[in-house]
This record gives sequence, structure tokens and C-alpha cells, in this order.
Amino acid sequence: MRRLFVWISALLITASLNAQYEIKVKINGVKDTVVYLGHHFGEKKYVVDTAKIDSKGNAVFKKDKHLYRGIYLVIMPSRNMTYFEILVGDNKKFSIETDTADFVKNMKVKGDNENLIFNNYQRYMTDWQEKMQALNKKLEANKDNPDESEKIRKEMNEINKQRVNMMNDIVKNNPDTFFAKIIKSLIDIDIPEPPKDENGNVIDPQFQYRFYKKHYFDNIDFSEHGLLRTPIFEAKLNYYFDKMIVPMPDSAIPEAKYVINKAYESGDTLMFRFTVSHLLHYFETSKVMGYDAVFVSIAEDWYLNGKAYWADKEFLTKLTERVEKISPNKLGNIAPDLKRLQGFDDRYYSLHQVVADYTILVFFEPSCGHCKKEVPKLMQEFRDTLKNLGVKVFALYTQYDREEWAKFIEEKNLIEEGWINVWDGPYPHSKFRDYYDIYSTPVIFVLDKNKKIIGKRIGVENIKDLIEFEKKKERGEIK
Repeated sequence: MRRLFVWISALLITASLNAQYEIKVKINGVKDTVVYLGHHFGEKKYVVDTAKIDSKGNAVFKKDKHLYRGIYLVIMPSRNMTYFEILVGDNKKFSIETDTADFVKNMKVKGDNENLIFNNYQRYMTDWQEKMQALNKKLEANKDNPDESEKIRKEMNEINKQRVNMMNDIVKNNPDTFFAKIIKSLIDIDIPEPPKDENGNVIDPQFQYRFYKKHYFDNIDFSEHGLLRTPIFEAKLNYYFDKMIVPMPDSAIPEAKYVINKAYESGDTLMFRFTVSHLLHYFETSKVMGYDAVFVSIAEDWYLNGKAYWADKEFLTKLTERVEKISPNKLGNIAPDLKRLQGFDDRYYSLHQVVADYTILVFFEPSCGHCKKEVPKLMQEFRDTLKNLGVKVFALYTQYDREEWAKFIEEKNLIEEGWINVWDGPYPHSKFRDYYDIYSTPVIFVLDKNKKIIGKRIGVENIKDLIEFEKKKERGEIK
């Protein structure tokens, strides 16, 4: 039994097309209350209708509105938002009867063959999960018995093969149904054995990875927007970008273009709209260093050139502003110069005049709790290791209270040869917030000897490894 943790009472991309739906529900064990009709949308769930349950457990969802294909939820608020799933395909008029003892096993379907197939699949999967859980416990109990463990693994493999065969049969026997597209999207592609030489040695260790990555989306129908109203499509997208690609902007940008183009070329406007919107948000909020460049690429390629036809003027204005703030400080760019900043020693310094193999540019303010930990930590790392790697630090105080700044420097002992303390005061002029997108602190950038940005928004604990990696690249040890 599952519970609804995310519930938003709103319609998502719906339209009144005078296509009436009528879904009759009878739930034995629930009476004289209300019930909701909702659907999955990736990781979220949305409510689209409400009906009253009478004294006999009967309720009817009925409206003159289009109901998009998807996996829908019948939600019982009186039972702490417990729900069970039904399928909405092309048939919008059918009836479901079940009871609270076991929603899936006790379900009866009338008037819709796809829901009948869906329920049979749910029953099969419930039994499969119970068998696998029992075998996992048995495997754990026999972890010190190699022979018995091997027998259990073979049994598990056989049960899993039966599951895959069952899913393939659903696709084969119901080729034109929405549910067949759902099941196909859940089936992993078959990966061939890697090529071997005459001695049986694998020629290409990366062959299977590249094959799987190339064919990862083969079983996804990008022209079927009903997949959006399941937990499947969004999870597939996230897994691809979380696990299947090299987490670097130069790799992620063409991968994002490839996936968005698949959705765009499918001709399904809702799939295209979701895919480009989801990936824009995915890369904007990612913690992977440099992924903001992928965000900029998606924004420029799809939104700012007019292809995202749904985006209104207000959104595009804000997006343009965001792109303009990120673009100057993308990885690989020459860091914008910060000129004539006043130092703690009352001399004037400019960022590009710092001569060093590597320059750490750190923005901080004393009232920031995280800065109180990270800046002294950076100083310790500078003294212990970074200084010997040819590093200098350009530490920029972001506020305008010189006494506060001086007190912080003295209390935290931030005086060291090669560590340059500066501020943009008393008359601000450098526009450092615009150039470096500083909306919180601390923020750390790593620059090479030519002031090219090689690291941004990086933690102190990762600076040394990054610089050593760059040194290996310079020596030709890493390509």
C-alpha cells in the first residue's frame, strides 16, 4: 500500500476539448467521503478531479474535459492519502471495483481491456517482488555458502528472465496500445558481448557502455506524451544525465542537444516542451561544476531564439538576465578583470596583475556563517599545500564596512605572503557581483596562469586535486 506524499491540487497542461470522461469507481471499505483522481507527472503527482463516495463506496469521475493518457491515481484522503493506480488510455469510460484489503489483487475491471492488462501486470509484479524479496533474504542467510548462493542467484536470474519475457509478450500481443508503450519503455535493451581477439581477450573494454548509451532511448517513444504522466520518462532522463554521460560541460552540452532534438523531431509538442524545460531546470540547479554552461546553451538554443513558443515575455526577460550573469564566468572563459581594488595594506590591486601559476579568487563576508569556516580553512590549505603549488589568493570582501573587514582578517589570521585581501570600497566600481554572479558567499573560483577559469563554485577540499589534475594535463599525463 502506497501513500501520496506529493499532492498538488492543480491541472497540468490540460485543455477543454469536449471529450467527456466517465470513470466509475467502487471501493469496498470506504464510504461517505470524497475521493480524488490524480496522475503521475515524473516524480510529482497532481490532482485533476474530485468525486463523492456514497454509503456503498461508489463514486464517479465525470467531466466534459480531455483526460490525457497516463497512469492515474485514485486517492483516498480519508485514508491518509492512500492511493491505487489505474490506466487512462484512449478509452475514457470504464469502471473499477476493489477494496481496502488489497487494492491490486481485489481489483475488477469492466469496459476497458487496457486496464485489465494493466491490473494483471500489477498482480504479476507484486508476486515477482515478493519472490525476489524472499530470495534476497535467503541469499543473505547463505552468504557464507558459495554453492547455495550460486543456486539462489540462478533462481533469481530465471525469475527475472520470466519477468522480461512477460513484458515482451505484452508489447507483442498489444502493439497499438498505450500500455504497450509504457511497458516497452521499462525494458532495457539487449547489450551484445564485446568484440574479442583470437585469444578471447576483449578488444574494446568500453564497447558495452558505448552501445548501451547509444541505444539508451531506443525503447522510448518520444511521440507519446502519455509517458509524461508516468514516473518513467523523467526518471529515464535523470538517469541518463546522472549516470550515462561524462559530468563535464563539454560532454553534457551535445548530449542535451541530442536528447532535446529527439523530443523536438518527434512532433509531439508536449514531449518537446517537457524535455527542454526539464533539462533547463536540471542544469540550472545542478551541483556539478560548470553545468551552468549547459544551462546557458539550452537557454540560447531553444528559448532565446524563439523555439520555446510557450515562454512569455516576463520569463524570457528573467532568463536573459540570468544568462547574461552566467556567461562571463563560464568554465574556460578568461576571468573578467577586477581593477583597482583597495587592499588591506591600502595599496591597489587588479586581478589580472596577480602573477601566479594559479589564482584562487574567493568572495566572502564576515557575517556569513559558512564563510567563517571556509575562509580560515582555505588559508590553512593555502599554507599547507597550495602555496607550494604556485598558488596565490585574491580574497575579496563583498561588503562595505572596513572595520568589520579588518576585524575578520585579524581574528582569523588572514595575513600571509601570496594572500591578497581586497575590497571594492569605499567607492564601489568593479561590478564584481555582475561579472561573477555573486548572490551568496563564499564563492571560490580557480584561475590558471592566463586567468582562464578552470574551477568555479568549488569547495576548499577540492582545490588541491583540481590543480594537481591540471598540472598532470600540462605535463601530458592526462589527455
